[in-house]
Amino acid sequence: MLSQLPPRVWRGRTPGGWAGLIVGLIVGVPIAFALGLVLAAVGVVVAVVAVVVFLLALAGEWTWYAIQRAARPPYPFPVPAPRRRRTRRTALSGLYLASAPRLTGGLARVAGWVLAPLALLIGLVGIVVPRWRARPYLAVFTLPALLRKTVALGRKRGLLRDGHDAVLLGYDDLLERRFPLLHDFLRWWDDPRGGDDYTPPPGLPDVPAGLLGLELGPSPDPLGTPGLAAGAMRRRSVHTLRDLLLSQREIDDLCDPDLDERIDTAVIRLVVREHEGVRHWIVQFPSTKSWHPRPGVAPNDLTADLVIGAEHEATITRAAIETMREAGIREGEPVVLAGFSLGGMVAAQVAVRARAAGFTVTHLVVAGTPLGRLAVPDGVRTLAIEHVLDLVPRIDGRENAVRLDLDGRQVLVTVKAGPPLAPGFRLGALHQAVAYADTAGVIETDPPGAPVAVLLGELRPFFGEGQRVHDRAALRAGSLPARAAVPLYLHSTVEEGITRGSLRQSLRRLAGVYAVDVYQSRGGLATTILWSADVLVRALEPWLAPTRRAAIYRGLLSLLGRRRGVGIHLRLQARTTPGLTWEATLQRMPDGRWRETIDVIVDDRAAAADIARLFPEGVRTRVVLHRPDAFEPVVDVAGV
Repeated sequence: MLSQLPPRVWRGRTPGGWAGLIVGLIVGVPIAFALGLVLAAVGVVVAVVAVVVFLLALAGEWTWYAIQRAARPPYPFPVPAPRRRRTRRTALSGLYLASAPRLTGGLARVAGWVLAPLALLIGLVGIVVPRWRARPYLAVFTLPALLRKTVALGRKRGLLRDGHDAVLLGYDDLLERRFPLLHDFLRWWDDPRGGDDYTPPPGLPDVPAGLLGLELGPSPDPLGTPGLAAGAMRRRSVHTLRDLLLSQREIDDLCDPDLDERIDTAVIRLVVREHEGVRHWIVQFPSTKSWHPRPGVAPNDLTADLVIGAEHEATITRAAIETMREAGIREGEPVVLAGFSLGGMVAAQVAVRARAAGFTVTHLVVAGTPLGRLAVPDGVRTLAIEHVLDLVPRIDGRENAVRLDLDGRQVLVTVKAGPPLAPGFRLGALHQAVAYADTAGVIETDPPGAPVAVLLGELRPFFGEGQRVHDRAALRAGSLPARAAVPLYLHSTVEEGITRGSLRQSLRRLAGVYAVDVYQSRGGLATTILWSADVLVRALEPWLAPTRRAAIYRGLLSLLGRRRGVGIHLRLQARTTPGLTWEATLQRMPDGRWRETIDVIVDDRAAAADIARLFPEGVRTRVVLHRPDAFEPVVDVAGV
């Protein structure tokens, strides 16, 4: 039984109690008065500071408004006169968006000078104290040198270790080993003689059952397994620069560490096409998929970012060279190296080492990549695409070099663009592969200058019919674990309303649907979420109707609003029309309207009759603008 005070009768305050009360008043009142004066003074100071901040913000808002009025066209969105509270917030938001990338570059440039003395002191202390003994002892005052010191100190504590050998496997081989049901389903989906209904073979190995030593019956619903739809939509062709960036989003999603139906690996994609008797190659590298400071089995992580920034060779770079060697790329065969974000950094590092490895790299195509401090060798003609408000290309604190000698060997063309960004959007919306794919499409339609047009003409032999696509999986050797996208991953839980699970189950109950995947695609920063839905269907015709599409959009938009995503992405593929993939990306415009970008991916299996029947207007990229209320009502968290 818990102890407690026994009941007693109150008989008034004792003389000692009265004495304590009087002493407390005599001592406490002056102290309370003094504290009140101090708090009042602090309040006055805070009020003065708040007024000063308000006046500075007001001056900044009107200055930014004046600058935007002179700019044609204004970017990132038209700023109204900051007379009211809401318009002031809009102006301040625009000022922040425009200044943040410049501040990022400036801080990165200054960091090498401000923090290098600290790194130098740590290096000197390390001569005496073994636990701080990490090379280089002396760090020069540059950002790469500071990163080298950071990587060296991290290695002493089990972080940022990238000195592992690379293990290479065919992606399908790794899939068969880790997800045999998914691999068997993909074989059925690609086999036109496989029948209309999928039934898993009874002898298919069950990996969890084998590990646990359990005897399980057949899967009650094999088509309900996550990952079936997304895995089936791997492309077989890359025909344009826009396709190249959409392909980037795909290989990144094939190895997302936070999707439990994906393999934690780095996917390197090789595309080969014979043109005029010569094989032309595109080699594409994945972006950062884990921001954990400890290295994991997938070599495309934060460790690779810092190691390459420190000008050391990363495991993913060694894997890339070995992948090209295993693919049989011969000397003299032209190669394009391509990548987004970290993938572009890997491509630049591979370009430096390619000649010694016996490869002929002719072009480098990167998007959203900090290229200013990475050495691009002579003879490699480079096209870099950057969004002006994207933080990542500026994180090295140096602008790209200008090399426009189109008749010589020094060619590095940087295209800066500003895609639509609605008020309230985050900067992360601009660092994603799909956003760069939109920009690439605009560049192809209307090249912003003669150097860009020349480079696009040089890339045409790599694109076109007759391509073959090979996906390779790269891993770090050793018993390394999988790592989450971020060290502490916060999952959102919703008690009511539409969830991705309920949305996926609802879509699977529609007639003609085989498999559905609904997932958060991180085609950029760890917090940049593009809600994706991949749907495998029997026939495309019913799904091309706007009403059916709008219903799916409403469900996805309910997820978008709760989790601060940057857009939604829908892909459809039908069993009756192999070789055709319909996909669309939906994002809000600054004026509140919805921008729907539609692509039709065609590969060598597609029949001309199917294309003419389903897409009489052609298969070129189309942009459709919808009213702000086109997809209302969107089901919110409360389910209303």
